[in-house]
Amino acid sequence: MTNAREVSVDVLGKVLNQGAYSNIALDHAFSSADIKEEDKGLVTEIIYGTLKYLLAIDRIIEKHSSIALKKIEDDVLNILRISVYQMKYLDRIPTYAVLNEAVELTKKKSRGASGFVNGVLRGYVRSQNEKMVFASTLEKDSFNFSFPVWMIELFKEQYGKAYKKILAGLNERPVITYRVNTLKMTREEALKRLLDLGYDARKTLISPYGIEVKGGKSVAGNPLFQQGVLTVQDESSMLVAPLLVEESRNYMDLCSAPGGKTTHIAELSDDQAEIHAFDIYEAKVKLIEENMERLGLHSIIAEVNDGLNDLPAYHESANVLLDAPCSGLGIIRKKPEIKYTKNQKELAELVKIQRRLLETAAAYVPSGGILLYSTCTLNKKENEENIRWFLDNHPEFTPLPVELGEQDHFQYTEEGFLTILPGKTMDGFFISRVRKK
Repeated sequence: MTNAREVSVDVLGKVLNQGAYSNIALDHAFSSADIKEEDKGLVTEIIYGTLKYLLAIDRIIEKHSSIALKKIEDDVLNILRISVYQMKYLDRIPTYAVLNEAVELTKKKSRGASGFVNGVLRGYVRSQNEKMVFASTLEKDSFNFSFPVWMIELFKEQYGKAYKKILAGLNERPVITYRVNTLKMTREEALKRLLDLGYDARKTLISPYGIEVKGGKSVAGNPLFQQGVLTVQDESSMLVAPLLVEESRNYMDLCSAPGGKTTHIAELSDDQAEIHAFDIYEAKVKLIEENMERLGLHSIIAEVNDGLNDLPAYHESANVLLDAPCSGLGIIRKKPEIKYTKNQKELAELVKIQRRLLETAAAYVPSGGILLYSTCTLNKKENEENIRWFLDNHPEFTPLPVELGEQDHFQYTEEGFLTILPGKTMDGFFISRVRKK
């Protein structure tokens, strides 16, 4: 059997040193490594926890290391990181056990570095009760929430006093939410079946199609998932399709993969509407088709196409969903590495791409039709500022307010655009829609 902490170090190395996505690297490790089922929860906790608090952890290591972080071997540094995480943020693992595991794993990974690892970690243990000194409030926030300063400044500038609520929400541990395929089963029946199967489940508060599940049971092993009754989807994303579906309309989803919102459109339109789902990559189009097959849907036509590529044959033919590629600042609780992989230059480039996509999407909407624009980011330049730019340049469109009631984590603009602040049960998300006159 492979040691849980060794798996954690290997996955962390793929994410931080090779650019892998945390969820994909973790899934691959679980499918390829010989690891005990009961250890998978610990590995998941260590990986996501270490990534969540990486900036704070690195500052602690830096304080107690005689070697600059960039000069420490990757495996050795990642052993230090997961060890500091366990000692600082987890209560259930004794310090001596963490130290012993770290030293033994270092002996396996790097000759001669075990004494260095032991020294750094024991230095931290001795100083755990010492107060950290910060030069500014921003620096303190950066350490406590483990966010880069520029990102904190962005949230503070755009959301004012709510910025700390956003940082805390993005550090929450997400629960799993399922969307019920109402063509196969009602939400009430699906919930009863889950409870009978021993799941800790309840209805989502906002979406009438969702079920929230606590606990670490396998998604793939859920029989209702296998039968096409359930789809894994964040509750924020579940709100999109109902805002687009209208009687006697066809639909286009320009950036569809893996097809969560597209399949929801098909379910809500009784699998009778014509739905074109596009993605730029063949492999992702296959994911859409796999989801269609599992859910038993037939109305979706999945095709390879870059959303920037205009298709004149589809002009003025459908309500359009543009769930645009974005910086992902609203889903950091699920992909914490976003904190360290995004930068301000990339955000600015994304705005340009999103505006080009909006221009392309506009041509597909008929008179009276809807264009729905959504993202999983909290950057207002990618969100409401983009839609205001679009309306300024397309007077034939007018805002169609999103009306989903008042919630503490809902922020509406005067035009009716909605920003959802992140928390335990919902990703940070933006939804807007406009109607062609």
